[in-house]
Amino acid sequence: MKHILDFIKGLPTKLEEGKVVALLIDGLGTLGLNLPGFSVETYETVFPSSTPTFMYTFHSMIPPAQHGFLEWYMRFKGTIVAVPPWVDVLRDRELRLGKDVSEEDIFPFKPLPEVLADKGFSVTYYTPFADSAFTKAVTRGAEVREIKYLSQVFPLSDADATFIYWPSIDSILHERYVDEALRAEVEFMELFVKQLVRKIPRKTTLYVLADHGLTLCRRRHVLPVIGSEPPVGGERVAFYRGVGVDEVKEGLSAKGISAEVLKMEEVPHFKGELSPRCISNYGDVVVIAEEHECFKYPFEGEREKGLGAHGGLSREEIFINVWGYRKE
Repeated sequence: MKHILDFIKGLPTKLEEGKVVALLIDGLGTLGLNLPGFSVETYETVFPSSTPTFMYTFHSMIPPAQHGFLEWYMRFKGTIVAVPPWVDVLRDRELRLGKDVSEEDIFPFKPLPEVLADKGFSVTYYTPFADSAFTKAVTRGAEVREIKYLSQVFPLSDADATFIYWPSIDSILHERYVDEALRAEVEFMELFVKQLVRKIPRKTTLYVLADHGLTLCRRRHVLPVIGSEPPVGGERVAFYRGVGVDEVKEGLSAKGISAEVLKMEEVPHFKGELSPRCISNYGDVVVIAEEHECFKYPFEGEREKGLGAHGGLSREEIFINVWGYRKE
């Protein structure tokens, strides 16, 4: 099975053949799209299979074990931060770039747009989150355009590389999972892609890809605090720091939580070179949820969560499709 990182690393080479437009549909996984004329390949995505992990890999072209930003909640300077929006969860406030957090804190790598710019390619980046600290850090070398609805990408930029991020499928699956709203949104995405095909210039390659898929969450457990620190992570993968595997197993068993508990170096996806951030920001004990099991964290409060979840290793979460179309 091909890995999505291989596709990402190949984007600079693709630009030597002509313009590239890449539409990233958050949460699409392997959901079927009716896109006549497109080829389609299935890839394995990053682990944990979450948007933060993927976005750091996409922009750095580095695997998660090496970039060290592994999930939604992480430890940072004595607090718990949600990434990529970089929100201080315990104080319920967004961290301000240049005051609370630096670009080096947020993204200590050379981002893909800057790599492309150094090669002489122009880049435009469309996103609903143009003002976020994360977006500002990862789009050095690119023109950033904020969109509130997809039609705002038209007229398309004339850049060599155009990246469009859109979160609607993920939002629907999180809240409602598979229902009529999802089917209607998929049809809308098909229509939008057909519009893109008409609008892109000749000698352009259009890609439609996902970052992860979602699985159905039947049970959601509040993870216990074991040791002196609460766990961090996401809905389907959690991390403990400063405690042993057996302690975590016992703590989960006492709460009736069934999950696989491993040392980080035992997880195949974390073999080899490991960023110190993996341990310092997350921890060296990894908890992977069983099928349809999901996690909540002691610091999250009472807000109810929806039906869909991701981050784990089920086929629905870990496999994604990449559609490709070349307009000659």
